[in-house]
Amino acid sequence: MIDVLLTVLYYPFIWPFHAALVVLVAVFAWVAVRDLFQQKSAIKRNFPLFGMGRYFVAAAGPPLRQYLFENDRDERPIPRYIRKWIYASAESDKATVPFGTQLDIDRPGAVLMRHSAFPALPNYHPERVRIGGRRGAAYDAALFNISAMSFGSLGKNAVLAMSTGAGEGGFYQNTGEGGVSPYHLGGGGDLVWQLGTAKFGCRNKDGSFNEDAFRTTAAHDNIKMIELKLSQGAKPGKGGILPKEKITPEIARIRMIEPGQDVVSPPRHPEWDDADGLCAFIGRLQELSGKPVGIKFCLGDPGFLDDLCLSFKRTGIMPDYIAIDGAEGGTGAAPLAHTNMLGYPLLDALMMTENALIRHGMREEIKLCASGKVWTGGDLAVVLAAGADFAAAARGFMLSVGCIQALHCNTNFCPAGVATHSRWLQRGLVPKVKAPNVANYQHAVIHEFADVLASCGYDNPAALSRKDIMKVVDWHTLKPLTDLVPYPWRDRPLES
Repeated sequence: MIDVLLTVLYYPFIWPFHAALVVLVAVFAWVAVRDLFQQKSAIKRNFPLFGMGRYFVAAAGPPLRQYLFENDRDERPIPRYIRKWIYASAESDKATVPFGTQLDIDRPGAVLMRHSAFPALPNYHPERVRIGGRRGAAYDAALFNISAMSFGSLGKNAVLAMSTGAGEGGFYQNTGEGGVSPYHLGGGGDLVWQLGTAKFGCRNKDGSFNEDAFRTTAAHDNIKMIELKLSQGAKPGKGGILPKEKITPEIARIRMIEPGQDVVSPPRHPEWDDADGLCAFIGRLQELSGKPVGIKFCLGDPGFLDDLCLSFKRTGIMPDYIAIDGAEGGTGAAPLAHTNMLGYPLLDALMMTENALIRHGMREEIKLCASGKVWTGGDLAVVLAAGADFAAAARGFMLSVGCIQALHCNTNFCPAGVATHSRWLQRGLVPKVKAPNVANYQHAVIHEFADVLASCGYDNPAALSRKDIMKVVDWHTLKPLTDLVPYPWRDRPLES
């Protein structure tokens, strides 16, 4: 017996490779027997070892395709060639491309800009956009900013890196609907405080609006504007979703919620039932904060725009800006049907909203923000030409702090430490190192935008219009957007 025991103990040291093989075979045998008698999976029950291999290959498929098999244009939602540009820009490296475009620019649906035969000189320091001032303070916003991402959907290090980068670069960071956290404030940058349907950070126990909590937080010097979110692009008509795995005691305290359960915001605000009620709440926020107040929505029924404008006239209350979120927008967790089927795309929604404001004589009073797939200076030029005064984006800034598009945002297992609250994973993202990348990326977008603007013959972003955008509507048939979506004040499209 002693000899057998000594043989077992010393065998791995005498024959290490044989011992490893025996252990490996034993593990596979145990897994095969376990799968043979389990009842949850028919494949593994009928074919134990092959079934195990099938699930392994299925799990390994997405990362293998991402790095080995898909070309630079195919990946979704952000193609690799865009990610490369953002990574290079964030590191202040060269972001040029060799050997011509990889895109099929003549395919139907492609959007192009019309350059001028007489380009202007680039202005790399464009004027900021003044928002508000009618009923209180005004804010001068940069042309490109950080869109809504809450502390909860992102970890503290990512939020702090973006806050610090926004402070260094002179643009704003939207807090998302999760309330104002110490990490939003920690970097010293300008903030837009977003209020969603659950009123996180200014709510009573029953979820209703708490005026005192709102007034106290809104008075903070770093908070420059308030944004009232009606809906968002990735899941219009449905409230925000934060899995319980991502809810820490600190997040629960900031949001004024109970920990230990999934947090699903209501699909609508309980404070009003129609556009007049919305206007009344906007006026309430303007009075309580003394700061510009905007609204954000993903457009569904175009008739809502006219109803909204008529209410602005009827009540005498209107927001200082409207943020349009395209249906192609992103979020950490959303139902599949809402992500793929609901809402208007960004460009269409922008033009329809601007047309409504023009028809009702309000275009000069209300600024428009584009929120969606705005990742480069070229993207920024397109949305400004389509009607926006400024833009905000989220996923591009996530990439600037190290996101690798692993698509684990909803699992709390983000390998880059961006969309996770795991202490181990977050330690990989060092805010003081990544903050300059945030500022560098925003600077690169503005720089590229200035070059595109100059190529179109302008030195002022306000000079851009729909006539500067061409859309391929059929093979070898291009039309300016003024033909496809005319301005209300014109009986015929601008000459092309």
